[in-house]
Amino acid sequence: MTNSGKGSGVSSVTASTYLSSLAEQQDKISAGITTKGKPQKGITTPVDWRARLRPKNGGSDIFWKGKGAGDYLMKPLQDTGGLVWQYTPDLLISAQVNYNMPDFHGQNYPLMTYKNTMPPAIPVTSDFSANTIAEARYLLGVMHFCKVATKSFGGDAAVADGYYGTPPPVLLFEYLGAHGFNKVPVVLTSYNISYPADVDYVPVRTQTTGEEVTYVPSLVNIQLNLQPSYTPHKLRKRFDLGAFTAGTNYKDGFI
Repeated sequence: MTNSGKGSGVSSVTASTYLSSLAEQQDKISAGITTKGKPQKGITTPVDWRARLRPKNGGSDIFWKGKGAGDYLMKPLQDTGGLVWQYTPDLLISAQVNYNMPDFHGQNYPLMTYKNTMPPAIPVTSDFSANTIAEARYLLGVMHFCKVATKSFGGDAAVADGYYGTPPPVLLFEYLGAHGFNKVPVVLTSYNISYPADVDYVPVRTQTTGEEVTYVPSLVNIQLNLQPSYTPHKLRKRFDLGAFTAGTNYKDGFI
């Protein structure tokens, strides 16, 4: 395969030469060599690229502990810096672009006019197992995380605490490294937890108000449906399609 177009001003290069060059560059990266002679972060140095869901730093203690102290239910998750998926999850990303199609009399084709772009929803599905007491305690925290992250502040207690009307929290989803899902602000719109009949159930002891025992399945499938949620200020001040295209504003959480 060569580019032999006359007068194009483009040098002729074979596909095999191009692929060989890419392979050579990849070998250098794998060996920790870069153009600056520094090791490639994440290849020769450890990077945590696991799927993680956590509240933002502001007000995180309220999210994790509520009014509890000592053995609050989500303590294992807070100790790991958020809900960390135990196994590699399944994700199916599907984005949507909306166009208007005005009808014109006597025309064979509609005119497509751009309306808006919808960021992809992020359904995250994975198994969690409870093979040890620590894993069972963590699984109980994961289940409680789903309940808390979908609740708003309401009632007399919220009025007395000054939080009345506060909606469910905006969370941060992280997975796969810098150009995967890097601090994507999301809300948990729904979740599905299976309680199968063909597995054992493990007792978990907690001490939130004394001593309680809760049974969790030894194997459970959990699906969390996440929807990106950006503030108007962030969209106005930080979104830059040029920087997004180049990949330089990846830490702003745009996908």
